[in-house]
Amino acid sequence: MRVEQRTICLFVSLCVMAGSAAVTADPQQKAAPAQSAPPPEVQPPRPEGDPPPVHGLDRELPTITPGEPMNLAQALGAAEKRNLTLAATRLELEKSQAQLASAWGLVLPGAQGKVQFMRRDHEDSVNFSEGLPESMQPPGGSSEMVVMPQHDLKGTLEVGLTLINVESWYKISVAKSGVELARMTIRQVRQQVLLGVAQAYYVALMAQSLIQMSESQVHSTSHHLKVAQARFDAGTGLRIDVIRAQTDLEQAHQELLTAHLAFDNARDALAILTGRKGLPMPQDAPPIEIPQESDEVLARQAVRDRPDVKSKRMMEKLFAKQLDQSWMQFLPTLDAAWQLQYQFTKPGDIGSADRSRWTALVTLSVPIYNQFRYGDLDLKRASLRQAAIQRQDAEQNVSLEVRKARRDCLTAFLSVDSAAKQEQLAKEALVLVEAAYNAGTGSSLDVTDARRTAAAAEINLATKRLESQIALLSLLNSVGQDLLDLSKK
Repeated sequence: MRVEQRTICLFVSLCVMAGSAAVTADPQQKAAPAQSAPPPEVQPPRPEGDPPPVHGLDRELPTITPGEPMNLAQALGAAEKRNLTLAATRLELEKSQAQLASAWGLVLPGAQGKVQFMRRDHEDSVNFSEGLPESMQPPGGSSEMVVMPQHDLKGTLEVGLTLINVESWYKISVAKSGVELARMTIRQVRQQVLLGVAQAYYVALMAQSLIQMSESQVHSTSHHLKVAQARFDAGTGLRIDVIRAQTDLEQAHQELLTAHLAFDNARDALAILTGRKGLPMPQDAPPIEIPQESDEVLARQAVRDRPDVKSKRMMEKLFAKQLDQSWMQFLPTLDAAWQLQYQFTKPGDIGSADRSRWTALVTLSVPIYNQFRYGDLDLKRASLRQAAIQRQDAEQNVSLEVRKARRDCLTAFLSVDSAAKQEQLAKEALVLVEAAYNAGTGSSLDVTDARRTAAAAEINLATKRLESQIALLSLLNSVGQDLLDLSKK
């Protein structure tokens, strides 16, 4: 779905940012210089005149694009009401209900009225006195009579009713199953939309935390640049230390700008999913508990509650009813009809003078042979077998999917604990290295390496937390839990 693709793209882009920072400050790659002392740096001669200017210290930090605050409950509720993908899917229910109404038309009485006007080029008449002897001529002259008048206007009212048509009854049952299948499809799409919204919400929260980390890096590198410049001005530092600090500051500003753009992209995607205008501002999300039931219990719950598995079962029932409907084509049908006709213009002189008459009709139709029925029967049998296999395959895969999602979730949360310890150690190492540099016993290169390692550890921790939330949402989705319940916690 497009919802999942949009969320996955945001998640991958943020992980790529974290991975690039981790590569820049890989502790294993930086371990080699720590084993042997760096060669002593030669103090270059101080240039005459004013000291070189320090760039980047007073640069204004970018601000976050303003937006309306939105918590997780509001995001899920807005998506359920205004998401366009879900709104388009809901129209399938209206279409299936319309098909049910059409199926009822096969057995309910039907009525129609017709008015017919006919104008002939001339009327048809007969003169019965022509050829008779004069003694037999009728008094008054000619006895001409109109057989068909020139103008003819009549109206007809027809009413039809199906008395016995078992196939039509089964069509109604199939249409009802189609309505239930449409409802199942809506629940399935709704679940996927809510999953995508929840994932996008946590991606936006991580992007917001990256901004805070990047701002912290800017302040830290600015302080390091001030110390390096002060030491250089006092004659105890090197120009290369100032250049390194300026380079780190420029990189910190660039990473901060990238974090702002990533946050706007995440908020934009969240706005599309929730059907809101502007860029919503995500708030802190409530904690989500990991299901404590066993894998067997969760698997049974998934088979019972998951909308996609329910759709497979409903599809099998639908094809079973369609097969029964195909068998009903071999049964006879009994129909009744009633017709009322009224002559508005004057009828001809020959025949009855009654302008109205009605007719009742009962028709028994017995099917004898039609090759189409046999082909349709074979098609419905194959469709039923296919639906049964697909239902069995879905139920079998549910257990595997639940177990895998649970393992991924546990692994992700264990990774969070490991990343938190790494972040704590990296920050502690940064404090020690900065203290040594400020005391004049360390180098700026050590500070740069320690800062990048600490930044990578901090971003890695945020990434692992995001991965744990995504894995937990996938676990809840795999067991069939309604993700809208997340807004009630």
